[in-house]
Amino acid sequence: MVIRSSSAREVQQLVSELRQGSPLARESAIARLRVLGSRAVVRLSTLVRHDASAAARAAGLKALEGVDDPRVVDIATHALADADAAVRRAAVMTLRGWLVQETGTRVMDALASVALDARQDDSVRSAARDALAQLPGEIVRPILEHTIAEGSPPPVADDPASIEDWLTGHADAPLSSLHDLVVAIRQKEGQESHLSRHAWLAARGAVHAALARRESRVALYDLRETFESADAPLPPDFLTAVTTIGDATCLEPMARAWERTPAEAWWRERLAQSATDIVNRLALTSRNPVVKRIKSRWKGFL
Repeated sequence: MVIRSSSAREVQQLVSELRQGSPLARESAIARLRVLGSRAVVRLSTLVRHDASAAARAAGLKALEGVDDPRVVDIATHALADADAAVRRAAVMTLRGWLVQETGTRVMDALASVALDARQDDSVRSAARDALAQLPGEIVRPILEHTIAEGSPPPVADDPASIEDWLTGHADAPLSSLHDLVVAIRQKEGQESHLSRHAWLAARGAVHAALARRESRVALYDLRETFESADAPLPPDFLTAVTTIGDATCLEPMARAWERTPAEAWWRERLAQSATDIVNRLALTSRNPVVKRIKSRWKGFL
């Protein structure tokens, strides 16, 4: 791409704001650099790879989020080895958008390595796990369930009520521990009678709601699969969680749950409202492929 001199000067000035500007000036520069897109990639690469401050390097990566240029993957992957945790976390967020559109596995492999690295800062690992949770369950589950929970693992007692007590007393538990709790409860559900299984299902919903309150998508794959297989109304916490952190990949599983429960008017109404809330939060239009499929196949759901 040929860069006009006026664009080049603007990019140079904006990158200078990332280096030396106030936090407000940086945010403004980030927004403008995203609009400039590929025209800013070379200078942002220099900023991220060289001797700028950690705050400037992280800002440079934020400016690359959503820029549709394959060079961004190289820059962000390289930054996963940065000495500063905030820069590595910014690199994960930049790679997040490439995860679902790549044809190979380079981004997935890089993020999986971060998620599985027990030496890595927990905030960086959590960001990587959240990014990976966008992938289909059969791909992401083995990776996420292999991660090592930090701190004492949460207990899975004989009484599901103890889970909610544990959540109340551990509001700041590591996200990895909450993810492990989702996995452990789901295993417990499979071992219980029908009546007990519902109580454990409610406990799992409470963990999903706790993750959603912290805006973590680390167990989004489990949330998505639960709606996919639901043939009866789920505990309310599942709706709370999916409304808060659900993405476009959750909409079709929710539509299937809606279709399978024709006699449950209240549940169908809540499902449809949650799906509409997701569509509005993500600003999905009727031209979005998922929205188009749903409106064609499940008339009345959206």
